[in-house]
Amino acid sequence: MKSPLLPLRRTIDSAGLLDRGGRPTVRELLGGLSFNGLTGALHLNGERVTLQLAEADRILRRELVHLLGEEEARVVMMRRGFQMGQHDAAYVARSWPALDRGDAFTAGTRLHMFSGIVRVETVHNAFDFARGKFTAEFLWHNSVEAEDGPDQPRHSERPVCWQQLGYASGYASFFFGAPVIYKETQCVAQGHRCCRVLGRLATGWGENDPDVILFRSRILPRTPVAVRRKAVANPLPEAADIPLVAPVLRWLERAAQIPMPCLIAGDGSCGQDVAATQVLRLSGAGERTLRLTGAAADVEALRAALGQMRGPRRKDQPSALVLDKVETMSPAAQSVLAFELADGDPQKWAQLVVTSALPLAELAAGAILPALWARLCPLSTELPSLTERQGDLPHLAALNLARLAAQLGLEPPVIAPGALDQLADEPLAEGADGLEAIVAAILVDTPDGQAVTAALVARARRRVAPQSLRAGPPEGNLDALIAAKLAEGTFSLPAHEARIRELAQAQAGGNLSAAARLLGISRAQLAYREKTSRK
Repeated sequence: MKSPLLPLRRTIDSAGLLDRGGRPTVRELLGGLSFNGLTGALHLNGERVTLQLAEADRILRRELVHLLGEEEARVVMMRRGFQMGQHDAAYVARSWPALDRGDAFTAGTRLHMFSGIVRVETVHNAFDFARGKFTAEFLWHNSVEAEDGPDQPRHSERPVCWQQLGYASGYASFFFGAPVIYKETQCVAQGHRCCRVLGRLATGWGENDPDVILFRSRILPRTPVAVRRKAVANPLPEAADIPLVAPVLRWLERAAQIPMPCLIAGDGSCGQDVAATQVLRLSGAGERTLRLTGAAADVEALRAALGQMRGPRRKDQPSALVLDKVETMSPAAQSVLAFELADGDPQKWAQLVVTSALPLAELAAGAILPALWARLCPLSTELPSLTERQGDLPHLAALNLARLAAQLGLEPPVIAPGALDQLADEPLAEGADGLEAIVAAILVDTPDGQAVTAALVARARRRVAPQSLRAGPPEGNLDALIAAKLAEGTFSLPAHEARIRELAQAQAGGNLSAAARLLGISRAQLAYREKTSRK
């Protein structure tokens, strides 16, 4: 059998591969490496990494097989790979916050290649985060797991790239907020020229698929009942924030480069505060920020805040000012702000960010004083409301669940397939604030060690916005509503079934037998459906 260390095809330029794909490219990753001889530490963009011979992982693999047997060793290596993939995905989101979401997602293949583990060749990679759709096929060349030593392939009847499979699954699952499972359909260890892997969301393989069952029962992390992690002060905020402000991310990068005050508007709560934080962080001024709400920013408070911005910089003084909901400021305070912005060099107000819960058109039409509008409009943008982005809500909720769990010192809960899909069914009355409230309610209601189910999500929605579930389809036209959701590709049968069961139990006052009679099934059948949905 030939060595798995196959040369690249002659038509491929080895140097050109360093710049192929989105950012960060392999060349950029190489440029981010730094070694400190005094500390003996090697870092990649601030994150410590280690350099070791490939034999180290081979030793670990052999010891695990010897101690546990091949099947259990496979599970351990896949679990290790899954958690490594999750960590690397969060690292990319944190280290390159301005990345396009698609580039951050595909960066996993470049990290895999950069680490010397495998060369990844993409056959196809189709993903739609908003609709939760994903299929991919890759060829793995020169896989380190498929060799038993230098230039010596393994010999196996089945695929052996266990840790790499776990890594790919963990990395992709981070960005989708739902389990993504990769399968290795051929391996060099079996005598093939290269390894071939297929990736899909768990729901795409089917719940009875053996690999899906293995992942759900053995690979995916579970929340310990009695163990709690220490709360993290600022756990990976970008992972949840960047998708929220993705529609204006390029503008935020531009605004951070221009030394002028900027205005971020939008209809209702749609991420204006997150966008403001991103601008200041990208400009390097986000460490000490003073925030004033328009309604509380009277003339005296405003003058004091602006005075701190103009005065000599001290370590204890804020380096930036955010004025939230400028439309709620009194006319007198707006007049003072307009006067100050018109006076002198605009660069003195470079670290001033103003937000509004109104669209730009309303601000221009008189919602704020014309003189103030004239000073703020040159560098202004508008976020789309979450009503216009309902398809993104399940993904945004999944990312916020992980972040809130970390803030509270909890393990992120596992999310059952389709459990969050119902968030895309109806507009959120309170926008981003309402989404955060629903996420908090979901986390509170999820028992230790159990998955987030559609029933739990429906209950959280009812608590936060009780009227949204009572309204029902327009004019009772349920058939039209279902047909519309099917046409959009956003229909979730588990979510709708859970909602119906919840409503029946609410109408029956929590009596399971009475609720079963309302649904036309037996009490045992209803209890079984409830139990199954929580798994």
